[in-house]
Amino acid sequence: MSAQPEPFADPADPRNGPSYHTGAECVEPGCQKPAGTKWSPHWCRECNAERMRRIERNLQDLRARLGATP
Repeated sequence: MSAQPEPFADPADPRNGPSYHTGAECVEPGCQKPAGTKWSPHWCRECNAERMRRIERNLQDLRARLGATP
């Protein structure tokens, strides 16, 4: 059984749909996809998913360094 994708990365999630597109391009250098998801008006779905994962990794690292448990 495969893992369910995170909602912010799931192309089928309606929060990644065209109703959230802003009419601008993604702010990520080199990306020209339509910007806008429920989570951010500035990134396309793919770049936003990587951004969200990067934030999560940074938070996990910070928790580990502080000795906190998830």
